[in-house]
Amino acid sequence: MIEKVGCIYPVIYLESGLHNDPKELNAAMQKVINRISNVEQVLIIMGFCGNAVVGLKGKGFRMIIPRADDCITMLLGSMEKRKDVQSQKATYFLTKGWIDMYDDVEKTMVDELYRMEIKYGKERAQRIFRASFKHYKRLGIIDTGTFDIEEILDKAKLKSDLMQLPIEIIPGTTTFLEKFLTGPWEKEEFIIIEDAKTVKLEDTFSN
Repeated sequence: MIEKVGCIYPVIYLESGLHNDPKELNAAMQKVINRISNVEQVLIIMGFCGNAVVGLKGKGFRMIIPRADDCITMLLGSMEKRKDVQSQKATYFLTKGWIDMYDDVEKTMVDELYRMEIKYGKERAQRIFRASFKHYKRLGIIDTGTFDIEEILDKAKLKSDLMQLPIEIIPGTTTFLEKFLTGPWEKEEFIIIEDAKTVKLEDTFSN
């Protein structure tokens, strides 16, 4: 993606597992922000993700943040697109990045189900386990056309079997991410925090 749009900005990556704790994620991002200097703006490619961006504060530069719930919204293209997809059918979304990061999630789910079977018996355990996902109607794999979809389908199959949800391919896009890297940054799609200002909760509200 970065090479595609010719982006020459320095990029700082954070540990993906930080998403499990919004407070830790916020602290990690602020620590990086505090080290940045001699720039006019910083692009924070982060959705709201449990309000992890709230409270972030820059100094000497403005910050630009996607106006998006999370990476799902960005990969679908907009918040409106996400609402449209969910209105069609309640969807448990999967992305390549999520599957790559949590390759052992399926094993964890199997282990959890096994512990429940010991405690409650097989039939009851399966009812309890699947009740956690009963409001979902499908597993939606977002296809942005940037990876081998067949590989992802293979990895998602066990999760599909455990949750008893059919897998469906959801068309995605890289347009939002491309615009984020290149601009222009319109306020309808991006939060713009000017120099020395702090990201507030109300900044994440849709206009």
